[in-house]
Amino acid sequence: MAVISGPSVSLEQTGATAASRSAWAVSWPLLLGLAVFAFLNNPSGLPILGDPDTHWHITVGNWVLAHGTVPTVDSYSFTFPGQPWIAKEWLSQGLLALAFNIGGWGGVSALGAAAIGFTFALLLRLLMRDLRPLPTLLFTASAIIMTAPHFLARPHVLAFPLVLLWVAGLVRAVEERRAPDWWLLAVMVLWANMHGGFTLGLMLAGALALDALVGARDAAERRTLFIAWAKFGVAALIAACVTPYGPESILVTSRIFSLGDSLGMIAEWRAPDFQKQPLQELVLLVALYLALSRGLKLPLIRLLIVLGLVHLFLRYARNAELLAMLAPLVLAPLLARQFLRIAVEAQPTGRFSALARPAGAATLAICLGLAGLYAGGLIGLGRIAPPTANTPVAAVAFARDAGLKGRVFNHYGYGGYLISAGIPTFIDGRGELFGGDFIKRYVQAVSLRDEEPFDALLDRWGIEWTLLSRDQPANRLLARLPGWRQAYSDDAAVIFVRDK
Repeated sequence: MAVISGPSVSLEQTGATAASRSAWAVSWPLLLGLAVFAFLNNPSGLPILGDPDTHWHITVGNWVLAHGTVPTVDSYSFTFPGQPWIAKEWLSQGLLALAFNIGGWGGVSALGAAAIGFTFALLLRLLMRDLRPLPTLLFTASAIIMTAPHFLARPHVLAFPLVLLWVAGLVRAVEERRAPDWWLLAVMVLWANMHGGFTLGLMLAGALALDALVGARDAAERRTLFIAWAKFGVAALIAACVTPYGPESILVTSRIFSLGDSLGMIAEWRAPDFQKQPLQELVLLVALYLALSRGLKLPLIRLLIVLGLVHLFLRYARNAELLAMLAPLVLAPLLARQFLRIAVEAQPTGRFSALARPAGAATLAICLGLAGLYAGGLIGLGRIAPPTANTPVAAVAFARDAGLKGRVFNHYGYGGYLISAGIPTFIDGRGELFGGDFIKRYVQAVSLRDEEPFDALLDRWGIEWTLLSRDQPANRLLARLPGWRQAYSDDAAVIFVRDK
């Protein structure tokens, strides 16, 4: 028998949330959110500050704050100066810049950790509308494991809560056989200005609209739902265009995927490597075992959505968070109907289940205050900083002291720091600007696999010095090339200079 979408039991529907609650009560979402925040916001700055692109995001954010507008052309590279380029994530970049200006790298770490902690607290709360605490905690723990490699101070983590609110709102509308709430349009406006992933949100709205139509009880209800969802879909598309760039932000997504094979040359766009992330593979295998052994049945559209999320993850490792956080939201109401043992209780009993209810106001205020004091203490110490492995601080300081001028051929991962240092880059993390052919030629060049000799490329671009990581093959060739000499070396970076 086919499983169709329909209303499921939730805390809101049973009235459990309206029950009397002590102002000092604690809850699972609050405890989890605080634990994640405290773990991530640590003196090492890792893993939050482990991505070099954070530097250029902050630089662009400061440009936006200083000019009161958004950039429309590239001004950070010497390879594509003046070419059209938009800061599609300008709002997140502005928030990162504000955090940096207020608290330095400690402020950036605190912002990223707070966003991630709130995200998983919210995920837990949303899942508890349908499922009991234990399965929701297991789902959320699995999501943390899957998403952990992407706990970075970048725009996507600031947009995580918006992603959850959007998808949860759409699923709830399908379950209750109605159109989505109109307040979700405000979520879409924010999402469209914070991260380019909002285009997936629009696609999911279309898929869940189709799910609602397929699950309609009769032709009259199907007609009503079609009109309601169509109105919402048009409004959502308009909301997605409420950015400084209008519909241009939507088109950027197509330009990114038009990079083709070059995407695989960028670490975050590669397929997942389960040898390096064995826990991700374990989570997938356990989920597959439970689905097959317990006889989980999904309606066609929900099944296609889950398969689509799996495909996105297996194709690009950076999509792990989409599968880990969105699949449980899509499945939770169906699981509650098919497996009553894990469905939410109308009257939660016992201390463990009671923690599913919202925390008391006093407890929430005290916990937020303690979190603020903790973050402020770390900021005050001033020891939090990005790792030197992708931040060539000493190498760039040497270049300045030595008076190195002219164009630099830089390591891809150093582009973000060079932008923050005001040094025009050969290449950096803005893949949609450089294009697939340029990225591919760059990777082949530093690996000495390009048809054009490496020294000819340096001459063609008028390169005066290079800043590459120690392990790149191009360094070995530069050491033998006449007219070039090694000027600097440390554990991470090497600088070669053209002889005058």
